Amino acid sequence: MKISNKVKLVLKQTYTSVNSGTREHFVSDIVKNNNLQLGAEIGVRTGKTSFNILNNNPQTTIYAIDKDINQFYNKSIEEKYRDRLRVFEIDSRKSPDFVQDSSLDFFFIDASHTYKNVRLDILAWIPKLKEDGWMIGHDINYPSVEAAVMNVIGNYEVGPDNVWFYKKDLNYTGIKKIT
Repeated sequence: MKISNKVKLVLKQTYTSVNSGTREHFVSDIVKNNNLQLGAEIGVRTGKTSFNILNNNPQTTIYAIDKDINQFYNKSIEEKYRDRLRVFEIDSRKSPDFVQDSSLDFFFIDASHTYKNVRLDILAWIPKLKEDGWMIGHDINYPSVEAAVMNVIGNYEVGPDNVWFYKKDLNYTGIKKIT
């Protein structure tokens, strides 16, 4: 399905957190306030979100996935995060066999923004989540992203900076509903 992203959606933010304002702060707050130990960022580009999570959550380990890690990964990054950062230069839409099923506390998708690719990313990574895991992504204001999330998950909430998120149990601990 081809969906144009020329005109962005205007969605009402439904949740906030202590350090909200940007995606990396909001996602890091979710990780911190829920003591999430293992996650994945799919589409890391420069690593802004992953590095914020790692810097503010010393208990967390991240799988960093991108088809091109040149903007993200270097020797100093490897030395700084050692065993807490696992970097894979791969196509995110393929089954991530290097991640055990039902092992992740969360994933954060911010890779391709086409309907097809967002849908494939979500479908590839859902089996890797624990039963109570957090599905999180960016750019829900893109019509193609919103359509893919609705097609696969059927529901979502909106955080700052066009972050979308969902948990099966709808228990969103550590963030505040905007009334």
